[in-house]
Amino acid sequence: MKKRFLLLSIFAILAISFISYQVTHALFSDTAQSQDNTFSAAEVFPTTSPTLTPTPTPTPTPDLSGIADHVVISEVQINGGPGDAEHDFIELYNPTSVPFDLIGHRLVKRAGNSSTDDTIKSWIASTMVPAHGFYLWASSGDPTFPVTIGADTSTTDELTSSNSIALRNGVENTGIIVDALSWNDGSTLGEGNEFDPDPGGDQSIERKALSTSTAPTMAIGGADEFKGNGFDLNDNATDFILRTLSQPQNSGSGTEMP
Repeated sequence: MKKRFLLLSIFAILAISFISYQVTHALFSDTAQSQDNTFSAAEVFPTTSPTLTPTPTPTPTPDLSGIADHVVISEVQINGGPGDAEHDFIELYNPTSVPFDLIGHRLVKRAGNSSTDDTIKSWIASTMVPAHGFYLWASSGDPTFPVTIGADTSTTDELTSSNSIALRNGVENTGIIVDALSWNDGSTLGEGNEFDPDPGGDQSIERKALSTSTAPTMAIGGADEFKGNGFDLNDNATDFILRTLSQPQNSGSGTEMP
């Protein structure tokens, strides 16, 4: 009787073990397949976090308020340093998307508080300032200077610390002033307050690119170096900065815009 009971117990244990194996194998086989997928078992589940794609930071839109819709005086040098006092230039910049023709226009200057124009250069033939480009006049008091800076045109006139200048459309004294700049207190040309201080040797007065522009941002390597010179609120004191080293550009220079 005991022998029979022992055999039945062994049989029961074997049967239960077989059934348990079948169920466990069905649930946790090394590989299993559904209709569309294959699943694989592993001793350790991966813990790698999913890679998140960073949201790109949008490029800020520059503030274009105050950008002129006409050609402006963009940079002026009145002194090339010791022995080079006649190294003067006037740079123009066209902030618009259309080439500008200088025919019929003239650059004029006045000394002190004079109310009489002295023409520096007049254009009697079609002469284009490229869209978002530059045009450069230089004094030929030193005949080599215009060539050195690649001036588009030159005359023998010179600039001094007592001058103010303007780009005028039409005849002297009464033609329409397109743009004007004064660094002389009491001058009868200029816009708003005169620029101060006077530039020294190889320095220049340069128009800002944007309302937020400063001397460091307009300098070589600065954030606004290649954003043009179109900011114009008709106040010389705030529209311009002082460059410690001038950088004249001509009609062959690359175009610039904010």
